[in-house]
Amino acid sequence: MTTRLRKTIPLFTLFLIVCSSIVIHQATAETKTYTILPQQEEIIALNLNTDDSASGSISVNGDRAVDFWISDPQNTNVTTHNNTGHANFAFTAETSGTFLIHLYNRATDSSLTVTLNYNAVHKIFGMPQEMFLLLLIIGVILLLLVFWAILSKA
Repeated sequence: MTTRLRKTIPLFTLFLIVCSSIVIHQATAETKTYTILPQQEEIIALNLNTDDSASGSISVNGDRAVDFWISDPQNTNVTTHNNTGHANFAFTAETSGTFLIHLYNRATDSSLTVTLNYNAVHKIFGMPQEMFLLLLIIGVILLLLVFWAILSKA
């Protein structure tokens, strides 16, 4: 069993190293295009925990404008842009819950095409999720290497 375990640990370590790049990159990044009818609103939900952050931009095709705002779980506006064709935003969640991104077409005669691009960074123990997972994977790899070195001497 120990000979088999000695061969398995380096292979498992190699597997963790190869797969870590897939596991680490889990930030929520999205780009979507919405067609909003006259006098209609599109609402996009974004789930964040306390201290998570989000940033991004909206842009309206053509020379049209849209009302754009983000509300927190208590329905307080985090950011507001009225009658804009392009806007950037960035905020840190002060509370956990569902944040709503509102896109409102105040025009009465035509539909609008709006592109929303955003990135949400989730945190674990105060550090970005990717950094936490990277440190966890490095720790597991180091423990496996130490365990393998101890078994190799036996």
